[in-house]
Amino acid sequence: MLNRIASFSLVIALICTLGGSSVSANTPADPEAGTKTSELSELTTVAKKDPKPNDKLRADMLTLIADAKAGKLTPAERPQIQPAKSNNLSKKTKIAIGVGIAVAVIAIIVYKHQKDHFLDGLKVF
Repeated sequence: MLNRIASFSLVIALICTLGGSSVSANTPADPEAGTKTSELSELTTVAKKDPKPNDKLRADMLTLIADAKAGKLTPAERPQIQPAKSNNLSKKTKIAIGVGIAVAVIAIIVYKHQKDHFLDGLKVF
């Protein structure tokens, strides 16, 4: 029964893994290969003459790409953020907490063993 459940779950996992479609399945290898500078200028002039929402967005994106290729745009600087401290405990305090947890676990194990084998030495008959 366990073997049947394990094999069924393995089959389901394989179907989900191999049967899924990839998000980037139809992306070209070089996204810049299809755009040329002449196409950029044509699209920007067309977008200026007949402004439609999609054409205006496309024209703005193409001008942004052209500016980036020309080196006119630079990325914004990253802010200097200090990393957050973990929990403000000193090294000695962390060691003491770890030792305390280890002692507590060992004490629980010893107590459980003593409780389970309390009457092992008692022979009634």
